Amino acid sequence: MDIYSTEEQQLDALKRWWQEYGKAIVLGMVLGLGGLFGWRYYQSYQLETRSAGAEAFEQVSQRLASRGSAAFAETAAFVEQNKGTNYGELAALLLAAEAVRANDLTLARQQLELALAGTQDVVLADTINLRLARVLLAQNEAAAAQARLDQVQGEAFAALKSEVQGDLFLAQEQPDAARDAYRAALDAGGLADNPGLQLKLDHLAVATELGDEE
Repeated sequence: MDIYSTEEQQLDALKRWWQEYGKAIVLGMVLGLGGLFGWRYYQSYQLETRSAGAEAFEQVSQRLASRGSAAFAETAAFVEQNKGTNYGELAALLLAAEAVRANDLTLARQQLELALAGTQDVVLADTINLRLARVLLAQNEAAAAQARLDQVQGEAFAALKSEVQGDLFLAQEQPDAARDAYRAALDAGGLADNPGLQLKLDHLAVATELGDEE
């Protein structure tokens, strides 16, 4: 284990940790939300009357799931053709999740912004803003990520919002603020669904202890 002789070295160590693990954690959470929310959202629409649009969406989503990036262009075309519809929004969310998996953050951001522009549902908007914040953070656009995060208002998203806020602070080399945000996420129940949150706090605690010993 490295011994950090100065506060600057401590911050450098945190930065290196973020560069090595931070983006993977953030994007992993984007993918997790994409799968969970996408499936629940999809199930709700199965209750609607099946139509040509529903059948087209099912075909596109199945090809996206099986072919991955080879189906990106087809899915993007479906999204464009179905702007303002439930199926268009859902296809955009699924495409964004697959784009993150393929490390195509530009496409993920574009699709999330399209979905956000087309929805009137506040819960869905909060979900999309959280995902956008994570993608923007992974693109090193902290100010834009913060702007998206500030739009998340639902109490049900308090833990996730605080955790992403912590990631933002850590990326900006503000470990004390990051620690407070992660603790707020824990207090809001974040650990139940995301044990990785405790790992972030533990890493910060170790870094702080090493700094205090100097």
